[in-house]
Amino acid sequence: MIPGALVALGLCLLLDRDAEDAAVIAAWGAVGVGFGGQMTYGQTIGLAFDPPTRAWGVLGLTLKGAIWGFLGGAAIGLVLVRDQLERRRILFGLLAMVVATWIGWKLVNEPKLIYFSNRLDRPRPEIWMGLLLGACALLASVRDARVTRFAIWGLVGGGFGFGLGGWIQVWGRGNWPTPWIGWWKVMEFFFGFWFGAALGGCAMGLKEDLRGSAPTPHAIRWTHVAAGLGLLTLALYLGGRIPVRFGYTILGAGLMAAALSLPGAAWQIAITMTYCAFSIDYLRSRPVDYASVLWVGVAATTLIVAFAVARTGRVWPLFVLLLWAANLNSYAKSFTNGWMWNGHTLVEIAFTLLGIAATWMAASLYRDRHRRAAGSGTG
Repeated sequence: MIPGALVALGLCLLLDRDAEDAAVIAAWGAVGVGFGGQMTYGQTIGLAFDPPTRAWGVLGLTLKGAIWGFLGGAAIGLVLVRDQLERRRILFGLLAMVVATWIGWKLVNEPKLIYFSNRLDRPRPEIWMGLLLGACALLASVRDARVTRFAIWGLVGGGFGFGLGGWIQVWGRGNWPTPWIGWWKVMEFFFGFWFGAALGGCAMGLKEDLRGSAPTPHAIRWTHVAAGLGLLTLALYLGGRIPVRFGYTILGAGLMAAALSLPGAAWQIAITMTYCAFSIDYLRSRPVDYASVLWVGVAATTLIVAFAVARTGRVWPLFVLLLWAANLNSYAKSFTNGWMWNGHTLVEIAFTLLGIAATWMAASLYRDRHRRAAGSGTG
């Protein structure tokens, strides 16, 4: 959800989308890119390391990256043009996506007809075919060339990034093994760069068609904030309790539909829910002796973030808030047990430098937009 929300917010800055419009885009970005995170790929990487199965493993990574980008791109493309489509067609598309995901999972993934994990050692339940059919069903339902274009760009960027990134990891660990370079992270950086670049490139090509209007005032609607926190609580309760492999698809489709109906609550889905999720992830990485204290900390900071989100309601500060909250969470996971000069340290340095660069670029886009608005007399 973190990269999905950040990419969506970056596109909102690029396309002059703000306030509740951007809230819905960010919520769909977080959830839509999060769909691909349901795919297991650890054992697929293991196949890529073993020479007899290397080609199959790299093929699996390429396929999974392509599907991740295909569905994530479709979700982001759809939310950017949603105001030009019938609401019932979008909702039907979400329903069709869920049904098609079940069909693909049931027919191919569950019986392991085409399988990219290890059949002999703790075989993982895969979901890639379900997500592929789900994306196709969504695109077939909305029938919009711009949405399809985003999906195809995401497919190319995701497939190229994950496939070649996986091969780079295999090459690096085989030819340049060193504790200073985490080749798994090199793969993930490579994948994320090309996936994000594909979505950004597609948005640039459609920039004039997708551009928003002048900055709009932000009004706090505390009923929507309460609704957003209620959705967060419900999502936390249902997470892991939906008894199918694609439970997040079902939950995510519901959150996307809710964001359309309650745009004022969408900021809480996009920012607060994402913050809460990675805070819980940090909590689960700590010793159980501190669980009760950490749970209080997660609850308290989540409420603080929810209040800040409600008070702000703007793309630029919320982009910065989520970006640096995620970075601080990563620092805490890496260095809670002490500072060490190793691959983790280099990853955190990279995160910091990229965070600074992203903050500077977002600030530049924000200033440019307000200069244009002031020049046209609409600011």
